[in-house]
Amino acid sequence: MTPTYYTTAELARAAQVTRRTVMHYAELGLLTPDQVTASGRALYGPYALRLLRDLIDLRALGFTLEEARDAVTLRRATHDVSGVYRRDWTRADIPLGDERLQALQVKLRTVHDAYERQADNLARFDRWLTKRFTGGQLPPAHAAAHDPAAPHTSEPDASDPDGPDPENPELEGSARADQGRSGQA
Repeated sequence: MTPTYYTTAELARAAQVTRRTVMHYAELGLLTPDQVTASGRALYGPYALRLLRDLIDLRALGFTLEEARDAVTLRRATHDVSGVYRRDWTRADIPLGDERLQALQVKLRTVHDAYERQADNLARFDRWLTKRFTGGQLPPAHAAAHDPAAPHTSEPDASDPDGPDPENPELEGSARADQGRSGQA
C-alpha cells in the first residue's frame, strides 16, 4: 500500500495550524519533507503529522523551540519513518550530546510532575467551564479529546466538590477551601 502524502497546506489543515506554521518549522529544520516533487513541492508522510502535533503540544507545554527540536530529534532517532518504535536503536543513533539529553530529561520530568500535580484540577476546571459556558457541549475541534461517555449537563453537578458554590457562583472550590481554612467570609 502506498503511503498518503500531505502537501504543506494539507498537513497544516490536518494539524489545525496555518500553512505558515508548517513552513516555519520546515525552515527551522523541525519538519522535513519525505518527498519533494520535480517542481519543488514538499510532500509529508503520515509520520510528519505526528511530529508536527508533537511540536505543537511541546510548545503549548512551554518547551522552547530548541527543546522541542531535541524532543523531535530523539523521536526521529528511535522511530522509523512510519513512526514505529525501533527496538534496535542505539545511543549512536541519537545526534544529541549527553548534556542536551539530560536537559531534555529535566524539562520532561518538570512538565510531567507539574501535570501529575494538576491533572485533577485541570479536569475539574474543564468540566466546570464546559458546563457553564457550553451547556455541556464542546466545540467540534475539542469534542474528540473529551470523553464521550462522560455526562454533560448544563446544570452544576452536585457531586462535584469543586463545582460552583450555590451561594457564590463565581467562587471555585479551591477558593472555598481556602476560605474555610482562613475563616474569612
